[in-house]
Amino acid sequence: MQLQEAVEDIVVVGAGLAGLATALGLHRKGVRSLVLESSPALRTAGFAFTAWKNAFRALDALGLGVGDKIREQNLQAQALRVMSFVYRGGRAGTGPDGAGEPVRLQSPPQITHSALDSGAD
Repeated sequence: MQLQEAVEDIVVVGAGLAGLATALGLHRKGVRSLVLESSPALRTAGFAFTAWKNAFRALDALGLGVGDKIREQNLQAQALRVMSFVYRGGRAGTGPDGAGEPVRLQSPPQITHSALDSGAD
């Protein structure tokens, strides 16, 4: 097996929403990046995606219509209470309950397909 060596300025690990958005932002600034993904194809399984207001602001800033596509295909929660524990400073505590924030829930495959339908490569 012959190894190839490549030098990249920036390597983005993971072709999920955050990785692809990062690569797109870098591209728009004229910075080349290499995106690595362990999965050979789009997956139809994954965890639910919860997006707060700022997440949609970031999606809208990409300018691909991804935020609008996701808004059309998701559930908007009327209320959300986080009951799991998070560790802060080595101690367990509760997370924010999201009171007053619009929360949208969507599965990762829907997000990926929404992005691709909007013209993301």
